Amino acid sequence: MKNQTGQKLCVRNVPIFNHLNETEMNEVFNKVNSNQYRKNEHLYMAGDPENSLFVLHRGKIRIYRLNEEGKDQLIRVLQPGEFTGELSLFGADTPHESYAEILQDSQVCEISKTDMYSLMKEYPEIGIKIVEKFSERLEKAEKQTTNISLLSSEERVVEYIRTHVDHEDYVEFDMTKKDLASYLSMQPETLTRIFKRLEKDGDIVKINNRKYRVIKYSML
Repeated sequence: MKNQTGQKLCVRNVPIFNHLNETEMNEVFNKVNSNQYRKNEHLYMAGDPENSLFVLHRGKIRIYRLNEEGKDQLIRVLQPGEFTGELSLFGADTPHESYAEILQDSQVCEISKTDMYSLMKEYPEIGIKIVEKFSERLEKAEKQTTNISLLSSEERVVEYIRTHVDHEDYVEFDMTKKDLASYLSMQPETLTRIFKRLEKDGDIVKINNRKYRVIKYSML
């Protein structure tokens, strides 16, 4: 039995769909399957067929790959309203190269590749918005690769803080310190040392384990 409330909210709250009118929304809604996932489950794993678009309605999902040493390399953390599996919409059928781990009990809406093609043909703006979001992700990934190649560990941390600080000079992480270290390609111990040094030097003040306030404006 379909979770109709969850599916409708999934459609209404996602940027690639929320421009549609009520009739068009209902058409998308009829193609959506809503599923519940528990913490530590996987939405998909590397090698699984990539043939659906997944939209996160509630919860949090960690997208990561394994590097040559078999260690996790965080790609991004999905928040409600974001999606994964968009590569299934481009080119030939290929298996997933990454893993999608459920970080919190989550509700995920799934739309098959066939149904997404049908929707994009009827409503081209959906495809345009997916491409726009895909382009944003590629640009962000390229910047991250450049930072890892050219910047020292401390410079990477400072750059992350600079690009995530809010208008009140607070930076709050949407991931654990372990995942942040993975995302920045360093050991957790290295990340901890850098944060302690920034605190000692008076650059930042710790509010809690995931929130800091930037004190030295030269960092911004």
